[in-house]
Amino acid sequence: MSQTNYSRYKYTPDEIAQEEFLSKFVVRNNDFDDIFEDIKQSNYKVPNQHYIIIGQRGQGKTTLLRKIMLEVQADDSLSKFLLPIKFAEEQYQIRSLNRLWEEVADYLQAIYEDEFENVLDQMEEHFEDEDYDLKCFSYLERAVKLKNKKLLLLIDNVDELLGKLKEKEQRRLREILLTSATFRIIGGSTKMLEQQYDYGKPFFEFFKIIKLVGLNKRECNHFLLTIGDKQQSKKIEAIIKNTPERIETLRRLTGGVPRTLVMLFEIFIDDSDNAFDDLLKILDDATPLYKHRMDDLPGTLQDITHTIAMNWDGMQTKEIAKKTRLESKVVSAQLKQLESKYGIVESISIGKNKVYQIEERFFNIWYLMRFGRKKDRQKVEWLVKFLISWCTPHEREGRAACFSDNLKTGRVNESHAYYISEALSYVGLDIKTEHIMKKEVKEYLNSIGSNFADDVSDSKILGKVKQLDENDAAVKLLVSSQKNSNIISRVVGFLYQEQNQYDKAEECYLKSIESGDKIALIFLSGLYFLQARKINQALNLITDNYNHERNSSNTHTFCVILLWAEQFSASYDKFSEWLKYENTDDWEIDVPVYLNLLIAKKQLYKAKEFFELPEYEFKNRYKPIWYALMSLMQNEYPHEIKKMGSELKESVDEILQHIDKLQNKYALD
Repeated sequence: MSQTNYSRYKYTPDEIAQEEFLSKFVVRNNDFDDIFEDIKQSNYKVPNQHYIIIGQRGQGKTTLLRKIMLEVQADDSLSKFLLPIKFAEEQYQIRSLNRLWEEVADYLQAIYEDEFENVLDQMEEHFEDEDYDLKCFSYLERAVKLKNKKLLLLIDNVDELLGKLKEKEQRRLREILLTSATFRIIGGSTKMLEQQYDYGKPFFEFFKIIKLVGLNKRECNHFLLTIGDKQQSKKIEAIIKNTPERIETLRRLTGGVPRTLVMLFEIFIDDSDNAFDDLLKILDDATPLYKHRMDDLPGTLQDITHTIAMNWDGMQTKEIAKKTRLESKVVSAQLKQLESKYGIVESISIGKNKVYQIEERFFNIWYLMRFGRKKDRQKVEWLVKFLISWCTPHEREGRAACFSDNLKTGRVNESHAYYISEALSYVGLDIKTEHIMKKEVKEYLNSIGSNFADDVSDSKILGKVKQLDENDAAVKLLVSSQKNSNIISRVVGFLYQEQNQYDKAEECYLKSIESGDKIALIFLSGLYFLQARKINQALNLITDNYNHERNSSNTHTFCVILLWAEQFSASYDKFSEWLKYENTDDWEIDVPVYLNLLIAKKQLYKAKEFFELPEYEFKNRYKPIWYALMSLMQNEYPHEIKKMGSELKESVDEILQHIDKLQNKYALD
């Protein structure tokens, strides 16, 4: 079977060859099964339940409607009497109820010409009749009944079609659908119909709603693995195995929308390097669509959309009015258009007021990156970095990156630089990362005139080491390279710790401390913290290390262990001291460690105070943790959590679970 270029069809899935289309339908199976089972089990002698499938653009509504059509046609029982008619996405010509029935007749005449050869022609013979408007449907229904058939109308953008009908026509259609067993509608819509939730409208609570949500992690990976050929699937498999955070970060930012994941697939196949580069390329692909959406808006609506998008978090009407210099009543009226007519924004009630945000969250990210100033774009970059760190299953690559950043400061002890680089070689780094790290270490040691530069092992040694017993190989190579036993013991302890052999790691650290290695004090205190045991020893060790020499690393460890010990005031002081080191490259990992533990220790107001320090912008840097905090403080700040975008929900839920685990793990006896 030839492979389809899915990027070509991401906006027109109906054009994919039928066999290929069915073989690649690997998501939305649960939604399809629910609807199709109902179609099969229904009693077609009486009127049946009608459906509307709701989901943002690209969620798979058109694809799902086509799947239903094909499976009805292929079913031996259903195909004998049930005729599916799938309308094109845009029905510009349907502007009245009569035109709808004429269009159905036209489809029958064109698609099922053997049975309905002249049905439209016969209807049009009555066009000049005075009561044609009332009898149009009857002419069509009679023709269908004569053939003992039923019609399944699959109408994409059904909301737009209904919106064109006059209220009298809407009520007539509702009456037909309630009383006729001949027709059944399954529609697609990007938004909940006003008709559905307004009790004064004809279609109030009339349709059964199926909501399409973004793909979860498992579905996303399965979808990406299925799109391409065998060679392409191998590339995706390698990414899932080695750098899963690239996929997971983009899945969360884009909302798991299948159409966007098709773009993501194309980028992965082109050998992109990292999640942020992936994001920039997807934004480029999405630009024509999103720009067109903005260009179609009148000027005032563009201004309001711009204001909401630049804020990213939800805004109240009065806040939007203040930013746009418009009266609140004007803004309120325009917001209704943006929500109901254009589907650009959505609202969440907060008492008598509402919070408005951009409905499609990836559209909001696109807008920030394309039209925001540097500070606005930085908000997105911070979120990407946080999600990469949060979604990475192992911290080794991050540790190597932090180590490389520390080298650039020029303040790393030469022996520390040498031995840590050697240790990191044995903990499973990506071979490219290891090669770059070794190169940087050698350059650094040469720049300070260190004799250790000649002893830096070649990165290719990793392949040889993996052929031996991992621990013994590491120890033998380190011992043979230098005679400074206390440092070697510390580094070997680090290796054991990375392999979760904590008893052996503790033994090595203690041996190194006995030999006078002050740096091992911080390693051992960190090990005790990792295990959540020996809190007093951990506190004594880090105090000794901190009093010997103050630096960024031991100050951070000190503030965390003080927090563990619930010496809150001292911990706050040390955390504030650590922030002044200006080591922002380490923040992606180290700040969340402190803030999450602070929240776990129920110091919620203090956490909020740190978040709101203007000089650090933690609310933007660690937006998911901020909303986790606001979730826990809903009694005090009930409206704040409602400003959160849906792209953050999954991460916030995970953080809340993580905080709960920290609370249990680090509770004092």
